[in-house]
Amino acid sequence: MARELAIELTMMVMIENELGEILVQDRKKKDWPGWTFPGGHVETNEGSYHAALREIKEETGLSIQPVLQGTAEWNNQRKGTRELAFLYTAHVEKQPLPEALFWVDKETLNKHSLAGTLNELLPVFFGNEQQKYFDV
Repeated sequence: MARELAIELTMMVMIENELGEILVQDRKKKDWPGWTFPGGHVETNEGSYHAALREIKEETGLSIQPVLQGTAEWNNQRKGTRELAFLYTAHVEKQPLPEALFWVDKETLNKHSLAGTLNELLPVFFGNEQQKYFDV
């Protein structure tokens, strides 16, 4: 049994403003369409924390101080890889956002069908769990 896995590293950040609203992105890409939090891939030359800083700045224009809440992982059968996502939170003051990004209250977020497995990841973002594993 091989102990080595090809791993794809990603990160995602749930950003909350001073009014308790959550930043969501209406993602249109085929691989994870729907409401989601901003995030992306960890590049070869960076850790997940610096990837969070970079991706959030690129996607939202916001400067954040992310706090790691936990992780999620799953086997990607299509690619033959394992994916590991670092899940962060951050707090900012409410400000105008680029197109396809908007603020929603937590009640709306909890009731909406989100992209992919994001509904199942909310307990990690809200501090109720530290890790999720999906066998998809």
